[in-house]
Amino acid sequence: MMARPSSLLSTASRICNTPTPITNNNISTTFSTNTSTSTTTSMENNPLTDQDSQSTIVSDEKALTSDIDTLSKGSVSNKQPLEDRLLDDMEMVMMTPSALQPLQMSSLRKWFILFIVALQGFLGPLSSSIYASSNIILRMSLGTSSTLINATISLYVFTQGIAPMMWAALSERYGRRIIYIIATIIYVGSTIGCALSPAIGIFVLMRIFQSIGASAAQAVGAGTITDLFLVHERGNAMGLFFLGPLIGPVVGPIAGGYIDQYVGWRYIFWTLAGMGGLVLLLMLFFLPETSTIILEQRKCQQPMLKAFTRPFTFLSKPVVLLASTPYALAYGFMYFVISSLPHQLGYRYQLSSSQIGLSYLANGVGNAVGAVLSGKQADWLLRRKQRETGQQQQEPEIRLAAMWLGIILLPIGELMYGWCIYFNVHVAAGLAGLFILGVGVGVVQTPSNTYLVDAYNEYSASVIGASNLLRSTCAGCTPLMAPAMLKGIGNGWSMTVFAIISILSGGCIYFVQLFGQRWRTLHGP
Repeated sequence: MMARPSSLLSTASRICNTPTPITNNNISTTFSTNTSTSTTTSMENNPLTDQDSQSTIVSDEKALTSDIDTLSKGSVSNKQPLEDRLLDDMEMVMMTPSALQPLQMSSLRKWFILFIVALQGFLGPLSSSIYASSNIILRMSLGTSSTLINATISLYVFTQGIAPMMWAALSERYGRRIIYIIATIIYVGSTIGCALSPAIGIFVLMRIFQSIGASAAQAVGAGTITDLFLVHERGNAMGLFFLGPLIGPVVGPIAGGYIDQYVGWRYIFWTLAGMGGLVLLLMLFFLPETSTIILEQRKCQQPMLKAFTRPFTFLSKPVVLLASTPYALAYGFMYFVISSLPHQLGYRYQLSSSQIGLSYLANGVGNAVGAVLSGKQADWLLRRKQRETGQQQQEPEIRLAAMWLGIILLPIGELMYGWCIYFNVHVAAGLAGLFILGVGVGVVQTPSNTYLVDAYNEYSASVIGASNLLRSTCAGCTPLMAPAMLKGIGNGWSMTVFAIISILSGGCIYFVQLFGQRWRTLHGP
């Protein structure tokens, strides 16, 4: 919790034995000519460090002046605590070293904490479609239809869009660590429930709770990154953290197919439960709270209703909507491809289930490459601007320039994949297009999320929760559209439509670069 500027000036004045005149709602300090020069230079050259521990007393003018005079004369009894002498209308704000400790952690510890959080974030996307290749066996085992089994995947994705907004609000009120632990316990319990489900009704219910538990890191992870990393480090951290949502849906069907083939579909969920249990142990023993002091202050200042509605208010801000739209659309198009890939490759190229599963790697590797490289580029753009201007504080809109490469790659990959598959060109050509599409999705994703975190630093978890709702809505809708579109206009024209939309989404980036700073000032935090 940062001390107020007026309080710091009062402290500096007290140290120099200089009287502190009070004005309306301000505390200004007067010095003699020599004292002013030396004191100002000293404060500039020796600012308060992150390890400083300060007690700031804020009250009405008379009470503060009286207390300072008393302290300077040394007439206060050491036996009477200062807190006991505060008037009823006075507010004490304590700033301790632990409040700033996360930024002071070693680099190795920061990345280990991020690794634990990223593992929890990976579970959600991994679990979303992990049993997609086991559709037929799952349908026969639970006595239901393929349509309902597919609907459980879409329902899972839709829940992943809503639940993080709840977790984000709770994390900004009660802390990050407790939210991670509770969510992971819910995930493990519901995943075991999926493995033991005797009927489709129980399976659907367990999948909803599984999605709720697995979704915490999707929003709260952004808050953890804000707690741990400085502005010029966040692009790289966000790129690595958000690999989970990109490669999880790709790795899931591959792993699920092999598990189902050799030991049965129920062991898919036993495996997920084991992974969740490992993540839970890591959190219990190695995951600290990263923003305790700040959250303690907020808990006293904001009502619960405001905390829960804040993510939804971000959806009304033009900056959030426009910055999130290109990535939300790209993520939705990726799910269109993921859901239809088994049919396309199996029908046109007669590939086996294992070969189809390995084909997902083209998209997954592209996602990883794009996410990591764009994160590094976004940080590089920010550092370059800092060197050019000589100022550390820069507008976050600078990061958005890194998204333009993705806007170019997305339509190239979509057209290449769509028409190569449509005309039965060698499967390698279609997979090359799928790789380029994956790179484009990754490139668009990282700068978008990092920009939102920097623009709304104080409520990073809530703003990412709002962005995640848009992304999950698109990802949940496109698989439902896939059968009708492929039957009506075919794979080539379907991907052509997506390519046109991807190009037009670049307009969102342009407007945020042009008007983002003005809109943020106008609409407030």
